[in-house]
Amino acid sequence: MAPPTKDRDLPYHLIHTHLLPRLPYKTLNRFKCVSKSFNSLITADAQFAADQVRSAHASSGCFVYMSNCRLSFFPYPAFVGVPDPSLGFLNPSSTVKLVTSTNGLLLLCGKFNGEKSICVCNPATREAAFVSNNGREKSYRSEMGLVYDPQQSPHRFIIVELLLHNYGYGLQYRFDVFLSDTSEWNRSRQTVYIDGSIVAASKPVCANGVIYWSCSKCLMWYDTEADLAGSITLPVIEGKVVEGQTHTGVYDGDVVYCRTWDDGIEVWRLTGGSRWDRLHGASWDSMIGAFDFCHGMRLRGKSQSEMFFKRWSPQPVGFDGRFVYFKVVNLKCRDKRERVFGWDCDKGRVEDK
Repeated sequence: MAPPTKDRDLPYHLIHTHLLPRLPYKTLNRFKCVSKSFNSLITADAQFAADQVRSAHASSGCFVYMSNCRLSFFPYPAFVGVPDPSLGFLNPSSTVKLVTSTNGLLLLCGKFNGEKSICVCNPATREAAFVSNNGREKSYRSEMGLVYDPQQSPHRFIIVELLLHNYGYGLQYRFDVFLSDTSEWNRSRQTVYIDGSIVAASKPVCANGVIYWSCSKCLMWYDTEADLAGSITLPVIEGKVVEGQTHTGVYDGDVVYCRTWDDGIEVWRLTGGSRWDRLHGASWDSMIGAFDFCHGMRLRGKSQSEMFFKRWSPQPVGFDGRFVYFKVVNLKCRDKRERVFGWDCDKGRVEDK
């Protein structure tokens, strides 16, 4: 099938710039078999990838990670519009680390062309910006967050790095902010004190210009536009904060919080910046049968959930609106290889990924 012309239904440029970039990834992936031109457009056209990132309706449904200095994508390895997953155009060293990503933009740290630096990169368009240290010895740790909104300003980004200090019986945080339009680091006037915290904030995510960091029992946040900061208590059950494995991410513009604990798995959404709404939840008893390694567990008066959680460690790694993805590690075995599963929140079933 050739690209549409004026004698057919729609001009080719409308399909290229207005229709296809707005499709979710799963739908878009089906169009690769229409023709060679469509396949090339969807899988190897950097400009198309840029249009897709800037589309307010695009939904890739993928998670990005880095292994052996090469980008990989889960659960759809053949991701749209990343012509060079090895990032060879940056000439990275083997120690380059993916710190975080926001709306298709990556924040990397390590050595590039032999120089230690921070790099903000769009792998679809192969555009990159290297950020100076501003004369300071920066640690390049995982606490750096990235703000990027291609709808408002496709060429502007903000980096926020935490400064941690022990203070009394807790931790005090300050914020160093880098603006791409001025190419300067500045210190915010805001400070946040987390009482009784022994776990440093980590795993930053960004939603609507606000960066959130995971702390032990709360989310710390910093609003880059308003220069305001604070913290939000994590969801509670029956008045108590439940211990377990957690993951904080972003879906459809909102912060989502996934938790696995001894009673099951659940998903929460942050509404209005202050209220947690429970979206999904299920007990391990309802999904034990999906784990083929659970056969032969002897209950001995205990529930399947209790036995499962003592033998296996399920840890959430992401949520795409339909599936909660979690990895499972055997606590009783020396072999610590992980298996990844997806819990379908709509159908209530577990799939081996």
